[in-house]
Amino acid sequence: METPLHDLVDIIQATQEEYGELMCPPATATDLEHLQLEARQKLAYDVPTQYLNLLARTNGIEWNGHQLYASKAQPFINEAGRLKYAIRGLVEVNEQWRAFEPNREFIFFAESGEQLYYHNLKSGKYAIVDRITKGLDDPGKDVFDTCEELFARLFNHMLNNFEEA
Repeated sequence: METPLHDLVDIIQATQEEYGELMCPPATATDLEHLQLEARQKLAYDVPTQYLNLLARTNGIEWNGHQLYASKAQPFINEAGRLKYAIRGLVEVNEQWRAFEPNREFIFFAESGEQLYYHNLKSGKYAIVDRITKGLDDPGKDVFDTCEELFARLFNHMLNNFEEA
């Protein structure tokens, strides 16, 4: 049975196709196993099943200024055979974020130019924070109990749906 997240991904995919863009192909089982192993080894983190299920559908999403990280960096090649952009990989991005000590309490799943979408390892909550004006320990109103809620908000943001939940 399709979940609301899969419905949102379908809408994003249809919207991308209207603009001649393609969604990333699914992550392979090997990609997902490698991600789980690498996240445990390098980040001491067990990747949530819902995130793995999303990556099994599309290995990262780049749309409307937002990016859901992939199992590993995903180059996007345009019709002319040129690299258009790359979707960043979860472990690589988090290793970069963790170079700054206070970020070691978080796992980042997605970003936009204005926001970060993350898991607070101390509280267990998932949240969205303004990447410029707010500290990660004060996410404000966008705090969720599950990663599914976080991803639903992210996908709605990709679709320009910013109404309050």
